[in-house]
Amino acid sequence: MTNATPPPPGWYLDPSDSTVTRWWDGTVWTAHAAPRQQAITPTAPAAGKSMLGAYLFALLLGGFGAHRYYLGRPVSASILLIVTLIAVITGAASDTGTTLVSVIVWIWIIVDLFLIPSMVRSTRPTAL
Repeated sequence: MTNATPPPPGWYLDPSDSTVTRWWDGTVWTAHAAPRQQAITPTAPAAGKSMLGAYLFALLLGGFGAHRYYLGRPVSASILLIVTLIAVITGAASDTGTTLVSVIVWIWIIVDLFLIPSMVRSTRPTAL
């Protein structure tokens, strides 16, 4: 025969109802009960892309689509890169140096400057 020592006083799962916790005073269960609380798990901060980084890429390397590669949009980034290369080639081949294609690239970059905040938000994971 073993003499097991009872647990110290505290809140424990009620032996008759697992949805509540009951106060154990060290010898008997008391009338004090509370709903069982779910364990709170700490969550890591949302890992997303930096707004500053996206704007720096757009301003410094926008024609190459660097900001779009950074924000996880490789298809549109590749299209922007190809359009920029076409603009450079056609601009070098013409006497004026300005082509309609280069105007399209500039417009695309300016529009992207307004779209960057929503693109950055879409890279952040959503809370469950």
